[in-house]
Amino acid sequence: MSFHIRTALPDDADAIETVRMATWRVAYAGVMPRSLLDGLEVRPEQVRARSEALATGSASGMVAVRDGLLQGFSLYGPSRDDDIPGMEVYALYVLPAEFSTGMGRALMTATMEEITAAGCPEAGLWVLAENARARRFYERYGFTPSGRTVRRGDPPLDEVHYRLPLAGSR
Repeated sequence: MSFHIRTALPDDADAIETVRMATWRVAYAGVMPRSLLDGLEVRPEQVRARSEALATGSASGMVAVRDGLLQGFSLYGPSRDDDIPGMEVYALYVLPAEFSTGMGRALMTATMEEITAAGCPEAGLWVLAENARARRFYERYGFTPSGRTVRRGDPPLDEVHYRLPLAGSR
């Protein structure tokens, strides 16, 4: 069974949030409190915000579709950190059934192609320090830790910043 990658549309917001919630329950088990993960649900206000961000261009994204159903997504845009140049990958998630199928890599490749085409010298991202699976994925892709860490969120969790110089700036 194959999948295809396309640009995320505002109408994808509900499916994006559904994938995000399903993935969080698996990817963050043992990292985030079980009560928080069990209480996750797709909320209309989050779907509206996601749809608006995609419609206005404050975020862009790619989606992976298999058999007509959205199975994964990436979201990216300008770096949220004033002192970090380039663009930032805000999110990259695939449903647990799609782990290790190449879908995440295909999404990241499509995302990096878009960021490179925008003329950005580098891409960055933040990942939970305890998310070993994601950190291995990003490192295999070529991202390296920038040396920056931050504690944020509720509950407060450590995040590590990664960066990837892009074509023409390496």
